[in-house]
Amino acid sequence: MDTTTQGLTIVIILLAMVVSVVVTQFIRRRRDLYALREIRAYGALPRMVGEAIEANRTVHVALASSGLGAENTLLALANAELFYQVLRRTVIGTTAPIFSVSEASAVPLAQDTLRRAYESRNLIQHYRVGSVRWYPGGTRSLAFAAALTTTVNEQVGTNVLGGSFGAELALVTGAAARANQNVIATSDQLEGQAIAYVMSDEVLIGEEVFAGGAYLGGSAAQVAGVVTTDVLRWLLILGLLVVVADGLSGGVFSRLLGSLLGGG
Repeated sequence: MDTTTQGLTIVIILLAMVVSVVVTQFIRRRRDLYALREIRAYGALPRMVGEAIEANRTVHVALASSGLGAENTLLALANAELFYQVLRRTVIGTTAPIFSVSEASAVPLAQDTLRRAYESRNLIQHYRVGSVRWYPGGTRSLAFAAALTTTVNEQVGTNVLGGSFGAELALVTGAAARANQNVIATSDQLEGQAIAYVMSDEVLIGEEVFAGGAYLGGSAAQVAGVVTTDVLRWLLILGLLVVVADGLSGGVFSRLLGSLLGGG
């Protein structure tokens, strides 16, 4: 790694830290300082949960092919935070929610997420371990999809499906559509994301799943994280424009940056 690349890396890391700290402080003092961009799924989710509760039907969340200790650990944790926000709205109803997983390592994560949802409402006495269901599956598992198809045929009103779904997601969303159930879906696989876009009522795309806590929870730290990501995204775009301009100008910016970093 040359000196210029090292310098740019240090600048980017420091800039990310500074922006995160500054934005967090501003958000804590002025929550109306920055309006989060609209994500339709998060806007519709409270209504969908409310409709299920009013109809005395349950809410079903499912985490597919994502667990702890693997390459998709961050995805599992992000979906767990999203599901926590969903479940804490659900547990006030009379029908217990259902949390389905296909990875054994996700079982304790699901149990803890559900327990925290009940604790947040001071309803821990209603928590039942059996609300978490493990179905043997794996990546792109038709067996897991078949199990979820059976689950949505129960008294389910709303489904929130996340994790690593493939083409088998079509079986689940199709069954939910036939039962006139609401569906919000997302996946880190291209096939699953395409099906979620076409067959779900609302869809989360890409990094939107990581923003669930900010949109549904609203804590200053979570909102600041989303704002920081947006700011860094615009800075990245600006950096790309600078690189293009540098190429068109014959390397003027590169020589200037090298001089500032002590490269001569």
